[in-house]
Amino acid sequence: MKNKQYTIFETFVGAGGSHIGFKKNNFKSVYVNDNNIDCIKTLLLNNPEIEQTAFVDYNSIIDINVDNLLNRIKLEKRELDVMFGGIVCKGFSLAGERSPNDERNYFYHKQLELVNETKPKISIIENVKAFLNGKVLSEETPLEIKQKVDFVWQQLENYKGQKAELRKKNNISNEFLQKGLILRKEKEELLKLLNEKKYLISVVDDIYQIYDRIGYNVSHKILNTAWYGAATKRERVIIVATRKDLPNNFQYPIPKYHSNEISTKLDFDNINKNTKFLKPISIGKALSKIDYNNKNDIDNIPMNHSKKTIERFKYIKAGKNIQERMNELPEELKISSFYSRGNTMRLDMNSLAPTLVPGHSNFPVHPIEHRSITVREAATITGFPLDYKFAGSHTKRCEHVGNAVPPPLADAIAKECVKYLDNLYINNKVFIKKQQRNKKNGSILIN
Repeated sequence: MKNKQYTIFETFVGAGGSHIGFKKNNFKSVYVNDNNIDCIKTLLLNNPEIEQTAFVDYNSIIDINVDNLLNRIKLEKRELDVMFGGIVCKGFSLAGERSPNDERNYFYHKQLELVNETKPKISIIENVKAFLNGKVLSEETPLEIKQKVDFVWQQLENYKGQKAELRKKNNISNEFLQKGLILRKEKEELLKLLNEKKYLISVVDDIYQIYDRIGYNVSHKILNTAWYGAATKRERVIIVATRKDLPNNFQYPIPKYHSNEISTKLDFDNINKNTKFLKPISIGKALSKIDYNNKNDIDNIPMNHSKKTIERFKYIKAGKNIQERMNELPEELKISSFYSRGNTMRLDMNSLAPTLVPGHSNFPVHPIEHRSITVREAATITGFPLDYKFAGSHTKRCEHVGNAVPPPLADAIAKECVKYLDNLYINNKVFIKKQQRNKKNGSILIN
């Protein structure tokens, strides 16, 4: 039983960051979903066995048909071991105007509908830290209020785009700035109304209530990917739910690596000031694994930056941002102090990377060379295998890495799932006897 193969159902699978971790722990995929075709191409390119073991669904999660779902995955209700969903987080991201009525905010409702339909033993939702502060409009919110929210937030998004363009041309008028103040005030008044009428509800509270209603115990924790071997200190919220008819003793993975560079709270009962950790994997150590002599690796081809961009890179010190040197730049190299993150900061070989979100299809500047890091370098820092290949344009491949669940984090979570399930199948004699009795009687399994 030690090597028992468990089953996993994945939504928002992306390029396969989470899949890598579970596959490493002998999980068999029965269902994968993502409406990004390039992501699915990347997933299948590296994991061709999925086409034999799983139903591959290219639909948006909203369009998944639950009526025939169990037949598609060839399992009975309650047989599925793990459902994992790295739910799209654009609506909860700190970047941009976060509208409480963004349709992407409600994807978790469909995720929980899938949970209710299949009743997996373990259900896991992964998201950005801002997810914990997310609020959405309740079902009781009048239609005209929802439409007003959509209009105002879209106007603000448009305004930000226009402002960025005007800033580049140094052509922002007082009239234009006044328009922004009016939009901000309109937003504030609308938020005040939503709070007064109690139309805003907490996403996390809503998730807890839905899980409770469909028969699950639930908890959540903020985990840092650097704790588990990635060279990036990316924080993720992990929500774990286990069925109420099963033991409520799932354990979050204990960090293996830690240092003062990581500010995430060590929120674990069995960790104290005497706990010993390994030194986190630095960017330099991660990059040293790459074979730079392999000229056939298209994911490791640097971008062709303009001469002016390269000259600008030379002013950025390791671990620093271009804004800190702006006054020292020649006039022809200066850029607006308002500039998207990405290749405006340089990584440090001896440190961890921040969250690698590509801007304008490229990542931060290489620690030593005057160029942005390649897709391969970003993937290696994130924890992808060195031979993992990415499909699509350069922009798409950057996004695949930037949006992925870091594989070391998925690996650590998968190991805890195995411990939980092994205990369920091997050590819990009562459970196994009940399972065997149900099979003998031909009744519905409770597992």
